[in-house]
Amino acid sequence: MASPGTARKRPYAPRMAPAERREQLLDTALRIINTDGVTGVSVDAVAKAAGVTRPVVYGQFTDTHHILRDLLRREGERALAQVADALPADLTDADPIATFTHVAESFFTAVTTHPDRWRAILLPVDATPPPVHTYRQQAEASIRAQFADITRHFLADRPGTEAIDVDLLAHLLLTAMEEGGRLVLDDPDAYPPKRLTTMARFMAETFFARYTTDR
Repeated sequence: MASPGTARKRPYAPRMAPAERREQLLDTALRIINTDGVTGVSVDAVAKAAGVTRPVVYGQFTDTHHILRDLLRREGERALAQVADALPADLTDADPIATFTHVAESFFTAVTTHPDRWRAILLPVDATPPPVHTYRQQAEASIRAQFADITRHFLADRPGTEAIDVDLLAHLLLTAMEEGGRLVLDDPDAYPPKRLTTMARFMAETFFARYTTDR
């Protein structure tokens, strides 16, 4: 017990290996985003929530943007892996409607399974710092390219599809999925994955019905 007039020292945070400490601080920043939004993340806020001093945070990150950039890169890579797992490795005998339905279902399920991750990724663009915005644009471009490749495969040799702007279509598909993700995060009772997946299947059926051909 401290004697009268003696300042009580702040307890030291348990020692961690640098890599482990970095993950702890990123996990802390992710929790802050989910409770206070991206604007709630700062070196001070992360230090306080993690129970460490500011120098400990500065030992891993140069500033707030550095924290956010590395956090969104980490979560983005994990999210991309979830999306990639839903994409078929071989499209030779794949059915387009079943494929797009499976991708949508897997995406919406992933959002509900890891809501903290996807809240950080699906933040409104205007709320994200420039470095984070840049990374997010790169990740979205990668997914759009995969969607476009899959769509081109399924449209190949179908009559009347030559004039379809596949790149724009892929952009709209990704935008619709992201909005569906926000809906399920904001109100999972009103917009469960099953409801959103049913709509995705309806849209795929409607689109491909127009270009059905006997091959």
